[in-house]
Amino acid sequence: MTENAAHALTFEALVLLTRALETSNSPEDFLAAADAIIAQPDNVLPLPFDTGQPESLTPGINREKSRDADNATKVYEFLGALDRANASDRRLWTYLAFSTYRDYMELRWPLTEGNNWKGRVKRRWLMLNVSRGPLIRHGIARLWWISSLTYDPRYKFSLSKSSGDPFAYTREVFRNEDRLLSLFDREAGALPGVVRVVLEHAAQGGTYSTDKHLGSLMMELTLAYGYRDLGVLSSEDLQTLVAQAAPVSALA
Repeated sequence: MTENAAHALTFEALVLLTRALETSNSPEDFLAAADAIIAQPDNVLPLPFDTGQPESLTPGINREKSRDADNATKVYEFLGALDRANASDRRLWTYLAFSTYRDYMELRWPLTEGNNWKGRVKRRWLMLNVSRGPLIRHGIARLWWISSLTYDPRYKFSLSKSSGDPFAYTREVFRNEDRLLSLFDREAGALPGVVRVVLEHAAQGGTYSTDKHLGSLMMELTLAYGYRDLGVLSSEDLQTLVAQAAPVSALA
């Protein structure tokens, strides 16, 4: 392994973190226990791929959600284009949250706010199981996955071409949290082609970009996905399908 090898926690470390969460009486106690667990060399293992050097993530003074567009590009450039097996490894994302990007996590998803800090640990810090929901809610995994599904390095698609930004679609996603969930919390949101066309639709602004409209649109597309393979459709066919699925109120 090289000095730039990626790292992850062991499964035993995940168990230890889960136990520490259950028994800790405060965020401070839990984070101290987590530090002790990760400091043990036997709890960390190298992964069979290299990374670049991580660039610091910046949540902003007021934790502006829009900052996550820039943070997402940094995480993607750090990890690169992972295969699906590594990109779905809960040990990797938990390690990154508690180690590599710890400063960001404490600022962006602090555990000192509210009464349900253990719930925030489970949603944003730990990854206890792997499915679409946890991957788009985890504090670090969400940044890589959304970038992965929207990155356009060859400027093949309209928003990238017009802006000169290969992460133009990524930035469109991170306009707000509700948009992110509307797009990716449904099965059709795992298809990059579908996501791109919906984002082009939303980029028209006005009613097309509202959370209610996009939620209704994605619900219709998910229903269509139940009987039609949207992954094989061309961009033109997807544009037609989106136009047909758009709520009538937006077209009035």
